[in-house]
Amino acid sequence: MSVGPQEELVTSNEFGLAPGMVTEVMTLENRLIYVGKVSKVGGSAVYIREINDDELPMVLVNKELKIRFYREEDNVVLRGKVCGSTMRMWKVDRLESTFFKEQRAFFRQSVSTNLEAQCGRRATWGGPVGVLYPCQVLDISGGGIFISSHEEYRVGNRLLITNIPLVAEESTFSFNCFVRRAGLWKKGVIRYGCQFEGLSPKEQDRLLRAIFIVQRMEIRKRKAR
Repeated sequence: MSVGPQEELVTSNEFGLAPGMVTEVMTLENRLIYVGKVSKVGGSAVYIREINDDELPMVLVNKELKIRFYREEDNVVLRGKVCGSTMRMWKVDRLESTFFKEQRAFFRQSVSTNLEAQCGRRATWGGPVGVLYPCQVLDISGGGIFISSHEEYRVGNRLLITNIPLVAEESTFSFNCFVRRAGLWKKGVIRYGCQFEGLSPKEQDRLLRAIFIVQRMEIRKRKAR
């Protein structure tokens, strides 16, 4: 049976996909399932193996995925459905571009941490920063950061959070942000949820790379248990 124009499948090579590309295979909620590599591109489907050729988890046919494909100069985010699988390969078709629709969702991708950093108050966005005090980074995403500190800040205060050693593969991170919420935790420690301000696309990409590195390490730890 022929398909109408609105049902025509998008071919995978229209997205510039090619064998050897590194991928991050995720749920629709942006939870990393595995880091993979494109094994084959054919018609409307792409075949993805685990990057170290390890066994893959069980998957149901028609499971919907979000996949980030790293190209030479940039990356592309696609949504697709599993149409076949083996112990070492998933075949995904019905690919569609979700970059613009899902961009904010990627910025919500987060990891829990317990890292020492420094934090200081700014009078204005991008203005001079006051004295820097120790703080703990509890959680970080592409759009914001969750910290704890003995220092008292108010909702709306603008902060600089700096010297964050997220992963060894990237230099330390520093962020301008403002306090969205605050709450006393225990023993005089206050927790703050902060939203980034003025974070450049290049720095957002660097941060997301670091977040995915942390997630890969967590996956390896779970496999070793």
